[in-house]
Amino acid sequence: MKFTDGEKVLVVSFGELWLRGRNRGDYINLLRNNLNKQLEGEKYKFEPMYDRFLLRLQKGSDEERIKAKLSKLFGISNVTVSHVTKPTLASITRTARKMLRQVKGEERSVRINSHRTYKEFDFDSRDIIGKVLKVAKAAGFTPTTHGFTTDMHINVTKDAAFLTCEKVRGQGGLPVRSSGKGVVLLSGGIDSPVAAWYAMKRGIEPIYVHIHGYRDAEDALQSKVPALIKILSGYGSGSKTYYIPAYVLQSYSMKAGKYELILLKAFMLRIAEKIAEKEGAGAIITGESLGQVASQTMQNLSASQDGIKLPILRPLVGFDKDEIIRVARSIGTYDESIRPYKDVCSINAKNPATATQVKKMKELAKSVGLTGIVNRSLRLAKVVDGGAAARR
Repeated sequence: MKFTDGEKVLVVSFGELWLRGRNRGDYINLLRNNLNKQLEGEKYKFEPMYDRFLLRLQKGSDEERIKAKLSKLFGISNVTVSHVTKPTLASITRTARKMLRQVKGEERSVRINSHRTYKEFDFDSRDIIGKVLKVAKAAGFTPTTHGFTTDMHINVTKDAAFLTCEKVRGQGGLPVRSSGKGVVLLSGGIDSPVAAWYAMKRGIEPIYVHIHGYRDAEDALQSKVPALIKILSGYGSGSKTYYIPAYVLQSYSMKAGKYELILLKAFMLRIAEKIAEKEGAGAIITGESLGQVASQTMQNLSASQDGIKLPILRPLVGFDKDEIIRVARSIGTYDESIRPYKDVCSINAKNPATATQVKKMKELAKSVGLTGIVNRSLRLAKVVDGGAAARR
């Protein structure tokens, strides 16, 4: 692999993928495919290396936009902006001097560290650090190992040396689609988008199911829900969504009295399982947190999932509301989540049941004809696949 001396590249590190076994290559190839989809329309040249990817910037590349997109891609631990030079002490020292001279700010302290992936040169990491420290002092930097304002890392390979002072943190986790598909019950609230994000971080490709309170699905499509899905899709997933009306169920659920909420939850889970069967998904994901509301007590969770064969993943089960809000803010869904919306999950039942027995759930499902309601509601579904549009 040939480089132009002083060329700037983006070095993409994998992180957790190196814990994989014989199928490590499959994970890395999937990450590569996800990366190319994430950067669709950007100008760069992809170069694979043994333990990382290199993105060589081209004329007209938008470096900041590329870094921002990569920072959201699951499976990447970090992205470093590196200057490439020849793997000699003289070239490394010269490049380090040039980079340090470009550092702005009155406080000028630096940490220098070095790593050699190729050990056959007649110099080692201590020699590199010693030479660069002299250059740093001459440029007015104070060497230190803590409280530094500039962190320079030098990696020497057989073909080139990579010097970096800038590291962009990635999302970590596993590439989306590496763990298969999962159906995400997505409301218009704060919790379920965060649960979807955590599922994606563990490699799940989300198939969204939104149960809405409108007669016409077009009204749901004009709501904040597509905006939430677009934000989540920015993390490298598709955005296939099933919009399912709740009005068929609601015409019966009012008779359920204090069990109205638990009946709604059972309806949602049965809808999700039906769609999972159709889409080849292996799990259902919800935004439930144990004990947060009446429908999320241990007894009600057990009753509502009666008859569901697929595993139900609850990434937020141990989170409190403040923790969920902090994550929602950090991933960019919070502002959309708090916008007013006609959410069927916000039913305000009087004295809702908090300890529903499975036997009672079976009686309720039978009395309202829940299986028939589910099938009728599925026939009214509107399916939207906006994955390609969301990535642009």
